[in-house]
Amino acid sequence: MLKHMKKAAHTFGNHAKRSGVKKGPNKNWVNQFLERHPEVKLSCPTGLDPKQETMFNYATVNHHFKLLDDFLKSEGIPWENVYNMDEKGIQLGGGRKCDNTKYLYSQKQKARVKIQNVDLELVTVIECVCADGTSLKPGFVFSGVEFCPEWFDEDNILVATSENGLTSDFIGVEWFEKIFVLQTKARNESGQPILLIYNGHRSHKTIQLRQAAEKHSVHLFCLPLHTTHCLQPLNVWHSPYNVGVFGPLQRAWQKQCEDFLEERGEGI
Repeated sequence: MLKHMKKAAHTFGNHAKRSGVKKGPNKNWVNQFLERHPEVKLSCPTGLDPKQETMFNYATVNHHFKLLDDFLKSEGIPWENVYNMDEKGIQLGGGRKCDNTKYLYSQKQKARVKIQNVDLELVTVIECVCADGTSLKPGFVFSGVEFCPEWFDEDNILVATSENGLTSDFIGVEWFEKIFVLQTKARNESGQPILLIYNGHRSHKTIQLRQAAEKHSVHLFCLPLHTTHCLQPLNVWHSPYNVGVFGPLQRAWQKQCEDFLEERGEGI
C-alpha cells in the first residue's frame, strides 16, 4: 500500500510539473499525509471472494436478521438456547505463517530465521458456542483410517477420523447426536426449543442431519450463502470488536506448537 501511495505521489508530481507547477510532492509526502489524517492507516488487505462481496448487501443481511428475529419470537426461543457451530482446520505444525513477534539478531547475521515445524497434517476442530457466551465441548477429526479409543480419555467430546481430516456427512450427524444434543439438553433449564445456526456446508445439509434434528426437536437455521465471512459468529473477521473465535484459536494453537517445539526439540 505504501509503495502504491509513493508511486501515486510521484505520478502526481510529474503531472504537476507538466501543468506548470514548479514543485511537486516530495518523498515524505505519504508520511506527512498520514500524520495530517489520523483516521487513515496503512494496512495489508485480506482477500475477499467476489461472490462474498456481491451477496453481503443490505437486503440480504436485513432479510436474514428479520427471519431470525421472527423465528425466535414465534417459537419462544431464549438466547441461551441459540447456538452457532462451524469447523476450523488447523495444522499439526501450527501453520506456515509466522506471527508478528520480533526477535533480536546480530547486525552481522544475514540469515534471520526461526525453527518451525512444517507438519501440514490437517486436524478439523468442530466448535459450537452459545449466544450467552458459553461453549460446548469440541469435536476433532484426524486424518487416518484407524481409530484407537484408548488414545483419548476426555469425556463428552467427539474424536473421529476421515481419510483427509475433513468432516464427512456421517461425522456431522455423529457430532450432532453425541455432542450437540446431549450437551444442549443438559443445559436447557427453561425447557424451551433449541436453535442451531450454521453455514451451508454439505455435511450440514444432509437428510440424515435434518431427520436427527427433527427427532430431537432441534431447529436448524442456515446462514445466507456467501455471507459467513461477516455473519458467522465463530469465524467473523470483519468485526472491529474481534468477537470471532477461530482467529484467536489459530494464534493460540500456533503459540502452543512453537512452545512445544522449543521445549522438546520436536513437533507435536
